[in-house]
Amino acid sequence: MDRPELAREWAGALEQVIYIARAREEVESGLTKALDGIADAMCADPFDDMLVTAVAERLVDLGLTSPECVESSIKVLGAGMPKLSGVADLQGLPTRLVLVFSALAKGFAEAMRQRLSEEQEALTLALIRSRENAERALRDSEARFEEIFSASSVGMAITDLDFEVLRSNRALANILEYKGGKLGVTRLDDIFRADDLDYLRLRYQVLNEEGTPPFRERRSLRKSDGEEALVFLSASVLRDPGGTPQYYVTTVEDVSERHFLESQLRFQSITDALTGLPNRQRFEGRLEEALSGKNAAEELTILHLDLDGFHAVNDGIGREVGDRLLQTVALRLNDMFAEEKATVARFDGDEFGVLIEHQASTPAGTVMAMRINDELAEPVFVGDQGVAATATIAVLHDPKPDATPEELLRATDITLRRLKAGGRRQWGMVDEQQNASDRDRLSLASTMPGAWESGEIELEYQPLVSIPERNVVAVQALLRWNHADGSLDHERCLQALAETGLALPIGRWMLSRACEELKSLPGRPVLYVELPKELAGDQDLVATVQAVLSDAGLAPKDLRLGMPVQALCLPDGMAEDNLEVLVDLGHSVVLYEFGTTSGDLACLEDLPIHTVKMSTRVVSRIANRSSDETLFTRTIRDLVPLVRGDGTPVIVGDIDTREQFDWWCEVGVDTILGGYTGTPGPASALT
Repeated sequence: MDRPELAREWAGALEQVIYIARAREEVESGLTKALDGIADAMCADPFDDMLVTAVAERLVDLGLTSPECVESSIKVLGAGMPKLSGVADLQGLPTRLVLVFSALAKGFAEAMRQRLSEEQEALTLALIRSRENAERALRDSEARFEEIFSASSVGMAITDLDFEVLRSNRALANILEYKGGKLGVTRLDDIFRADDLDYLRLRYQVLNEEGTPPFRERRSLRKSDGEEALVFLSASVLRDPGGTPQYYVTTVEDVSERHFLESQLRFQSITDALTGLPNRQRFEGRLEEALSGKNAAEELTILHLDLDGFHAVNDGIGREVGDRLLQTVALRLNDMFAEEKATVARFDGDEFGVLIEHQASTPAGTVMAMRINDELAEPVFVGDQGVAATATIAVLHDPKPDATPEELLRATDITLRRLKAGGRRQWGMVDEQQNASDRDRLSLASTMPGAWESGEIELEYQPLVSIPERNVVAVQALLRWNHADGSLDHERCLQALAETGLALPIGRWMLSRACEELKSLPGRPVLYVELPKELAGDQDLVATVQAVLSDAGLAPKDLRLGMPVQALCLPDGMAEDNLEVLVDLGHSVVLYEFGTTSGDLACLEDLPIHTVKMSTRVVSRIANRSSDETLFTRTIRDLVPLVRGDGTPVIVGDIDTREQFDWWCEVGVDTILGGYTGTPGPASALT
C-alpha cells in the first residue's frame, strides 16, 4: 500500500466522524504529508516522539479537533501502517507502532491544550487591555471579555489574592459537577485536594513576583460529591497599571475524558476488535519480553495456528458465521490455556498464536497441538448451521534468546506453509535446517520479477531426438536464469516460478520469445513449449497463441504445445476447452507430467492428445531403482507399450546417461531429450 492510498482511506474514515471545512484534495494532501512525518518517525533511530507531535499539531490545524478524529485515525493507521511501503519491513514494527500511537495521542492532546491555552492568553490579554484602555473602549472590551468568559468550554474563575471567588463561569461549575451552572464554593482553595493545598497556595503566591510566568499543571480537583476530576490547572495574575498584583485568573481544563480516550486508544492499538484477543503487534511485544526482558522465560513454546478451509465458511455460509467461529476459537483457546502462563492472540484473518511460558505442569508442545484440534472439533451452532474448525499448527519450542520475534514468526509461517501442503489438521515442529532451505528458495523466488525485468532470464533450447534414428525432431524451449550466484536451469526456474504470480506473464513471454528467436533459423526445427498450468487454463490462451504465430509468421504445425496433466484434471477448468480448440486449429498437444496421477489415462482416452511426456518424477525414480523387478518399474514397463499401442507416441526427458538411454529405448519410447542426446544451448547454436 502506498501513502496516497492510505491517505484517501484515512480521509474517508474522518468524513464519517467530523465535518472538515476544506476541499477533499486539500485534506488528502495534508494527511499524505502527515503520513510522511509518521513514516519518518518510525524509521528514526532512536525514536523521536517530537516528529509525531509535530504531525499531531498539523492535524489539529487541519481541523481534526475531536476525540473521535483521534480514535478513527488510530484505527485506520493501525490497520494500514504495517502494510505501508517502506514501513512494513521495519524491525521492531509493533513496538514502533505503539510508540507512534502513544505519541500521536499525546501530541493531539498537547495541540488541543495549546489551542485552549491560546484562548486563555487571549482572555488574559483582553482583561489587561480592558483595564489599560478602560477610558477608551471599556464597553467593547467588557463585551468581549463577557463573551469569552461565559461561552468558553474551559472553566474560569477570577479571585482576589486571598482566593475569594469574585466570579466563575458555567464551564467550571459543570466540570466540578455543581448544579445550576454556579460554583458552590466561595473560596478557590476549597476545590483543591488536601494533599495539594499547601503546594498550590505557594504556586499562586509565586505569581505575585514580577516576571513570573503563568503555571500549568496536571492536577485533581474536588468535585461537588467529593470525587476527583482530572484537570489541567492554569493560573496567571492581573496587575494594575502600576504593576501591583490585583487578581488571580484561574482556568481549568477537564482532561478526564481525554485521559480515558488515550488509554482506550492504546488498548485498541494492541487488541483485535473481533475477538478481544491481543493482536500480532502485542503478541510480538510479549514474545520479545519473554525472550530477553527483565523476567525472561526459562523455557517457552510458540504455537502458530492457521484454520483449515476457513474461507469455505465465510464464502459458503456467510461472514457472520465466520466471525462467530473465530470468536469461538478465541474463547476455546483462552479456556485451554487458562491455567498456563500464556498469551493467546489473533494475528490476522484465520491465524492465531499462543505463547506459553513453561511451568512445572506444562505439557509438551506436541501434546498441546493435538489437544487444540480436539477442542476445536466440537461444532458451534449459529442458527441451524453447525460449523467447526480444524487447524494446522506449527510448533516452535525453546527458541534462541537472541532471536527476534519477527524471525521466529517467519519461521513458523514457513513451517505452516509446508505443513498445509500436506493436507489439513497437520502439526509439526519448526525444522531450522528445512526452514533455511525454504527461506533460500523463497528468497530466490522473491527476486525473480526483478531478474525478469532486467533481462537476467533468457531462453535456451534442447533437442528432442527420435528413437532409433537419433534425428532431431523438435527443440524444447527452456528457461535459464543468469543469477549472480550461478546459472539456474529450467527446473530451478520453475520451482521459483511456482512461488510467484508470474507463471502467466512469463509463460506468455516464453512462448512469444521462442517463436521470435526461431522464426528466421535456416532449417527451422519444430518448437516445443511446455505451458505452465496457469497459462494452459487461461481463457485467453487461444488468442495468445494465434497472435504469437501471426507475429512470427509461423504455422500451427511449427509449434507443439505441452499441457500438464494437473491442469487438464481440474474440475470446470479452461484447459480442456483450450486443448480442443488448439487441436482444431492444427496444433499438436503433448500431455506432460504423465504417469503420476490417476487421471492420466482418462485424459489420454477422452482428449485429442498427440503425444505424452513422462513425468520427471517417474524418470528420476526409474534412474534410482534398486531392481528391474520392483512393482513401480514393472508398471512403467507395461505402461509405455500400453500408451503406444493406442497410437500415442511417448517422450521421455532428463536422460543424462547411457544406462538411462538404453533402458528407455528397450521399453519402447519414441523420443528422448536430455544431456545424453544434446545439452541446452542458445538459439544461435541450432544453426
